[in-house]
Amino acid sequence: MIHDRQEMALRIREFIDSLNQECTAGALVTVEGKKDESALREAGFCGEILVYNNFQGITNFVDHVSRNGRKVILLFDRDKKGRTLTSKILKKLDLFGYHDGLYYKKWFTRIAHGKFMCIENLSNYCMSFAEKYPNPPGLNMP
Repeated sequence: MIHDRQEMALRIREFIDSLNQECTAGALVTVEGKKDESALREAGFCGEILVYNNFQGITNFVDHVSRNGRKVILLFDRDKKGRTLTSKILKKLDLFGYHDGLYYKKWFTRIAHGKFMCIENLSNYCMSFAEKYPNPPGLNMP
């Protein structure tokens, strides 16, 4: 069990590092709420985060991100609300072509073997291992 949690922590670290690199290249990471934002920060994410709940509806959100012309990475929850929001937003973003095709959302699901329903669960599960192993060997850390 410890080995599995340690391995998951290392994979999450790779995931966060990749998200940081995307943001350095100009991407916007979007989560549903403040707790998701906090969990990403605790995990070491330092790029720009848009919190969907700060916008008043899908149209306002899509208008905002489409004006920026930057790639959008959606990391919404895997519950019914999150799946519905993701689907509706992607349909609108498809008109502009500014999204990652859910690459990161799928990657996150694979890392967690479906155990996490939302990003906010990230810190609860394995961040203690990430703290113990801040610079895992073999990973390119900034």
